Amino acid sequence: MEKIGLYVHIPFCHSKCAYCDFSSYAIGNAQNKIAIIRYVKALLKEIDLYEQTLKSVEVETLFIGGGTPTCIDGKYIHEIINHLRKSTKFSENAEVTIESNPGTITTEKLDHYLSAGINRFSVGLQTTDNNLLSSIGRIHDFNTFTTSFNAIRESGIKNINVDIMFGLPGQTSENLHHTLDTLIELSPEHISAYALKLEEGTPMYEAERKGLIQMPDEELERTMYHEIINKLKINGYYQYEISNFSKKGFESRHNLVYWKNKPYLGLGLAAHSKMEQIRFSNEIIMSRYLERIENGEKPSLDQTVISDSEDLFETVILGLRLNEGLNIPQLNERYGMDFLSENEAVISKLTAQGLIQITGDILKLTLKGIDLSNQVFLAFMND
Repeated sequence: MEKIGLYVHIPFCHSKCAYCDFSSYAIGNAQNKIAIIRYVKALLKEIDLYEQTLKSVEVETLFIGGGTPTCIDGKYIHEIINHLRKSTKFSENAEVTIESNPGTITTEKLDHYLSAGINRFSVGLQTTDNNLLSSIGRIHDFNTFTTSFNAIRESGIKNINVDIMFGLPGQTSENLHHTLDTLIELSPEHISAYALKLEEGTPMYEAERKGLIQMPDEELERTMYHEIINKLKINGYYQYEISNFSKKGFESRHNLVYWKNKPYLGLGLAAHSKMEQIRFSNEIIMSRYLERIENGEKPSLDQTVISDSEDLFETVILGLRLNEGLNIPQLNERYGMDFLSENEAVISKLTAQGLIQITGDILKLTLKGIDLSNQVFLAFMND
């Protein structure tokens, strides 16, 4: 059976962060139960609409993302996972992750998650600085994070990721080091570190456009990034992807599905899929998503057939994000080609610029190449 990654989107949050451009809806502290119930019913029906596909695959990873999946009642998450388990085969050691925000975890919810087989949590901290948290629209403070983190740990979960951000307006190296020191003491198995990028249409984008906030310059952002790499390395976290660090054996297996360009199926509002070199995504407007499913129709939009050359490019670009790099013989076998010969000019150019290196059968980014990764990706795109 083909092995795939499975993504389920829960598009609800207590409130939207000032930098968020994801497909999500703020439901406030008084949950809009009718909207949630209707959405969950539609999601269960969408699973049924993929009955034939799900019967023919084995799920290696399941990621429940959002939004904030933990802001809705735990019984709904339990119901969704149970329905999936009845519809498809899960690998014996499948990684099952739920995304969460501090303050949305309760003992009752944890009981539902554990009963459903969730074995990994991804928690959004972003920073330990309460003033910075408030400035980017987060509704939690640091104490709320530690309470949630400890509750997850005490429930028996042995695989926790924590998200942090750098390059925030007003953030200093001291702020960043305090966040890193605190996390290292808590000892999660995985840390994801993302530079803040302002997306058009978000409140923070508008605030910067109006001169109300000032983003750190590129030099400071790069300095912060290297500080993260160095500090985490010294403390037992190895960087296996541009933005991701883990203790040995705790890499995000679900994200590796994406980075290794393997098949995945997305369910829920605005979810993306790639199956058998066909890319498609779901409706991004809630009313249309619900209407199509309630009419017995899959909610996917136009499908795009990915050519072999496009698929190769995606494999190269995604694979170069990984510190293990690209295995050239495997690439040749997968695409029936001589990769080095067919890309000799761009490889020579990037090597001369010190952006990539070839060691044995492995092609990978250099440290300079990681900093200028977009330049490398563009070079392969234009080759």
